[in-house]
Amino acid sequence: MKILVLGAGGVGGYFGGRLIQAGADVTFLVRAGRARQLAKQGLVIKSPVGDAVLPVRTLTAADPGQGFDVILLTCKAYDLDAAMDSVAPHVAAGNGLILPLLNGMAHVDTLRARFGADRVLGGLCGIFGTLSPEGVVVQMAGLPPRIGFGRFKDQVERNVLDQPAGDIERIFAAANFASARVEPIERGLWDKWVVLAALAGGTCLMRGSIGAIVSGDDGAAIMQEILAETTAVARAAGYAPGDQRLEAARGILTDRNSDATASMLRDIQRGGPTEGAHIIGDLLRRARGYGLATPLLRLANAHLQTYEAERKKAGG
Repeated sequence: MKILVLGAGGVGGYFGGRLIQAGADVTFLVRAGRARQLAKQGLVIKSPVGDAVLPVRTLTAADPGQGFDVILLTCKAYDLDAAMDSVAPHVAAGNGLILPLLNGMAHVDTLRARFGADRVLGGLCGIFGTLSPEGVVVQMAGLPPRIGFGRFKDQVERNVLDQPAGDIERIFAAANFASARVEPIERGLWDKWVVLAALAGGTCLMRGSIGAIVSGDDGAAIMQEILAETTAVARAAGYAPGDQRLEAARGILTDRNSDATASMLRDIQRGGPTEGAHIIGDLLRRARGYGLATPLLRLANAHLQTYEAERKKAGG
């Protein structure tokens, strides 16, 4: 099974590198500068679970299309259109699959419309990773790297893609990261979205870490109220998180010793684009469709839209 990973940064570089170590056939689709860097120094990984320097194969936008069985998308939601254009020539005719590791759900319909309903699996990942200025993939302690993936509900019901999903499952199981096949994958995507939207909404609204937020008089209560809103949307969609997951989420969102922030807040702090429309805006749209009142999500969405408007006005 030939695998193409879009990008070789903190997410794509880490998971792609671990797959190479496990013997998988992996190529990276990267920008020309990153391709030159990888050719010179290899894919360098620094990690608590093992460092590595790996020779890798790369493609750039200038290279002709090649047929890959699986394309791993590790881009941000705001780069999705460009990502689809980049990988389209490399999808194997007839059986090539797209496996996105994006947050939220809005990208699913977009990808299925572009490539076909049975050419897209669902996926999610967890990792604290970044790319250093020297081009080193740095995985930080605190969250064991993991990937969850699987077929969507309609694919399970029609009994399609079971064999390629099984092949991917075996390849991932051999690599040095945790992996799980979750079906229907909507369950895993909603479970993550519920917590992520609450984390992003709260930390972006109050521009601080969880620990700083809950140190205030009403911080912990507000974080739990945001979680209640995101949970209500998931419940209306038919994917309410279980009691154990909710209890864990409350612990994450009210930990007085936590320095955790959403990557969306870090995007704001550096003046970059955010996934606000994808993570908060889409959840709010679904809430309205279900007739749910979600005042804190509404406020967070307005906050993020205001930021984006000011950023664009300033030429960002």
